[in-house]
Amino acid sequence: MPAIPQSVRTAGFILLAIMAYFVFSAVFRSPATDTDAAEATLSEPAERAIPEVLVRPAQTAVRPVFVTLKGSTEPDREVTVRSETLGTVTSAGVSEGQAVKAGTLLCGLDVESRAARIAEAEAGVTSARLDYDAARQLEEKGWTTSNNAAAAKAALDRAEAGLSAAKIELGKTSIRAPFDGVFEDRLAERGDFLSMGAACGRVVDLNPIIVAVDATEDQLNLIRRDEAVAVGLSTGQRVEGSIRFISSAASPETRTFRIEIQIPNEDFAIAAGLTATAQIKLGEMPALQTTPASLVLHDDGRVGVRYVDADSIVQFAEVQVIDDASDGIWVTGIQDGLNLLIAGQDYLREGVKVNASLAEGS
Repeated sequence: MPAIPQSVRTAGFILLAIMAYFVFSAVFRSPATDTDAAEATLSEPAERAIPEVLVRPAQTAVRPVFVTLKGSTEPDREVTVRSETLGTVTSAGVSEGQAVKAGTLLCGLDVESRAARIAEAEAGVTSARLDYDAARQLEEKGWTTSNNAAAAKAALDRAEAGLSAAKIELGKTSIRAPFDGVFEDRLAERGDFLSMGAACGRVVDLNPIIVAVDATEDQLNLIRRDEAVAVGLSTGQRVEGSIRFISSAASPETRTFRIEIQIPNEDFAIAAGLTATAQIKLGEMPALQTTPASLVLHDDGRVGVRYVDADSIVQFAEVQVIDDASDGIWVTGIQDGLNLLIAGQDYLREGVKVNASLAEGS
């Protein structure tokens, strides 16, 4: 077998040395690298800096609490005026939408036969009175018994009652407005025949005008009768009224309670059926003035603010907006002196430890 040249043996030794170097590097250096990475990962939280935040102590003030309720305007009262006798409409001079006074003629019925009955009844009264006077004089002179005078008096009473009934019947031919208001709907025109109970028209009383709203059972105990109320109408009008009625029974359908607010309306300028928004005072309570930007939305949907407790831990407090003023909003649910986050509250969560510093001017 021929001998291997010296140069080939030298190249083989070099190749083996290189391969051995890479094998030893893979075996002994890889675990060290993994250990260093793990140690760096474990030491990272310890080296992470605690967030720096600014806080401002909450300063509450006593603030009136209002609730906004929506409803609509209604007439104080309304009635459909009906006929109390039979007859043909001969007078219908009042137009729809016209303001009327109590006693204004709305529908006049024919009176011909009723006038004749009155004339007949008046004649009967005159005759009965003459008979009674004669019987009384005869009784005084002793020429007749007292029974004859009593019978004559009874006949006179019947005649006078008949006359009164005839006059009442004649009065029923004039269908008049029962109170001051607006003649809203005409339901019988000239020439229509009205039976007893047939409608002449509808009259509504718009002074005062009523705003009816519904309150929940939680709001009911805080609403007081005669409380002044500011009302905004869909027409842009701003008016004031007072609570005149608070229902004692809830609506079976909505489980809410009817509240009536009366508003002066002497010129009938406010119509019935308008959408209305009433601000009703519920009382006073401590509240905080802040800005809408300071509010945050919790994961469960609650609206509130974040603050830093005595252990420098971020916490959440639910609030309720009670007033929206031009210079900010007023909220309840905040204790006086609570350290509120004024920057970064959107990026921190409850349970995070922070380094809190008081903002300038606090």
